[in-house]
Amino acid sequence: MKSVRVLSLVVLLFLIFVLIGCEDNVTNPVTVVQGEEPTGGQWVTILLPSGSALRLPPPPAVNSLQFAQEMQEIRDRQAARTIQIADTVNFWNRGACVRWNEIARGLVIKDSINFNPLKASRTYALLSIAQYDALVASWNNKYFFNRQAPNKYDRTIISLVDTRGTPSFPCEHSVVAAASVAVLAYLYPSDAAYLMSKLREEEESRMWAGVSFRSDVSAGDTLGRLAAQQVIDRARTDNSDAVWTDPVPTGPGYWFSSENPPQPPLHPLWGSVRPWLMTTGSQFRPVPPPAFGSPEFNAGLSEVRQISDNRTSEQLRIARYWADLAGTYTPPGHWNDIACNLITGRRLNELRSARVLALMNMALMDAGISCWDAKYTYWLLRPSQADSMITTPIGLPNFPSYTSGHSTFSGAAADVLGYLFPNQASALDALAHEASISRLYGGIHYRFDCETGVTAGKLLAQLAIQRGRTDGSP
Repeated sequence: MKSVRVLSLVVLLFLIFVLIGCEDNVTNPVTVVQGEEPTGGQWVTILLPSGSALRLPPPPAVNSLQFAQEMQEIRDRQAARTIQIADTVNFWNRGACVRWNEIARGLVIKDSINFNPLKASRTYALLSIAQYDALVASWNNKYFFNRQAPNKYDRTIISLVDTRGTPSFPCEHSVVAAASVAVLAYLYPSDAAYLMSKLREEEESRMWAGVSFRSDVSAGDTLGRLAAQQVIDRARTDNSDAVWTDPVPTGPGYWFSSENPPQPPLHPLWGSVRPWLMTTGSQFRPVPPPAFGSPEFNAGLSEVRQISDNRTSEQLRIARYWADLAGTYTPPGHWNDIACNLITGRRLNELRSARVLALMNMALMDAGISCWDAKYTYWLLRPSQADSMITTPIGLPNFPSYTSGHSTFSGAAADVLGYLFPNQASALDALAHEASISRLYGGIHYRFDCETGVTAGKLLAQLAIQRGRTDGSP
C-alpha cells in the first residue's frame, strides 16, 4: 500500500516538472534573472554591508567528478524515499523561517528562569535579522552563480517540492537553519544539541526532496553561520546585560514591589538597550502620566476599580487570552505566531517570510525598549497598589505601570503587519486594541497606560514601515 502511495506521488510530481529544461554550465556568473525574486540579492540588509558581502566559492562544475557524485547521491535518495521521509520534507517545506521561529517560541516557553517579554523580543529579533540578512546574501549568490536544481540536469529526478525555478546554490533552507542554530545556540547554549539535530534534519530534507545538491546545502550552512555571527557580535554589546544597582524611588504614587519578600523590578535598564529602529530608547518617551491624586488619575483609577468590581466573563476571557504568563511564548511571541500564520496563509517564499519577521520583530524589540524607558522614567504604581480592593486575576507584574507593555508591543506589531498584509490591517488593528484593553480588564493597567502604549507602538511601527518602503523589495 505504501509503495502505491509513493508511486502516485512520484507520477503527480513528474507531471508538474516535466516541462523543466536543462542548463549546462553553472560555474560562471550569469546575468540571467529568471525565477522567483531575482532582485532579492540587492535588497537592503540590516547588519551586512550588502547582499554581495558574503561571496561564496563557486559550486562544482557540471563536468567535475564532485558534480557527478552529488548527482548520483540525489538519484540514490530518490530511490530510497519513504512516506516518513516525505512527511519530514513537507514539515520543513512549510517554511524554514516559520519553523525556526516556532522552535524559538518553544525555547522561550521552556526557559522559565529567564522568562520575560523583553528577553523574548530580543530572541525573536536576533533570530529574524540573522535569517533575513543571510537570505539576502543567499539570493545574491543564487543569481550570481545561477546553478539550477538537480532535476534541471536529469529529468528522471522528481522533486518533492516546487522551488519555482529559483537557483539552488546555496540552499536557502540550510542558510536559514544554520543562521538560526547559531543565534539560538548563543542564546540557549544548553539546547545546542537539540538545535543541531533539527538543523541536520532540515538540511537532509532538501536533498531527500531532490531540490538541493550536497554542495548547495554545505554552502548554505557556511553562509548562514557567517551572517549569524554579525548578529551575535552586535548582541554581545547591546547593553541587555547591564546591571542595575540604584535604589527604588519611594513616595506617594511610586511603584513598589508587591511580592513577598520584595523583589527587584524587572530590567530597569532595558530602556538603554541598543535599539534597531529608534536612535535611542527615549525617542518616543511619552509625556508624564496624570499626577497621582489628580482628578485625571483618580478617574483612571476609578475605572479600573469599576471593572474589577463588575468584571464580565467576556472581559475575563479576553484578559486571560492575552495574559501570556510564564509558560507561554510571551506577548511578543503571540504576535510572532500571528505573523507566521499570515506568512503560511500567503505561502510566502523564504526571503519574503524573513522580511516580514525581521521588520516586525525589530519593531517589537524596540517597543519593549521604548516602553521600559517610560516605565522607569515615571515609576508609576499599579492600580491595585493605589486601591487594594482592585483584583488582578492574571497576576501583577513586578514592574511599574506606565506605559503598558502589551499595548506598545501590540500597536507596533499590528501596524507593521497591516502594512505587509494590507487586507488584514483592520483585523490586526482590532487585535491590538483587544490586547491593550485586556490589561485594563485584568486590573493591572489604567486606560491611559494602554492608550499611550498603543500610540507609542504605532510610532515605532512607522520606523519599520519606512524601512520596508525603502529596502528595495518590489
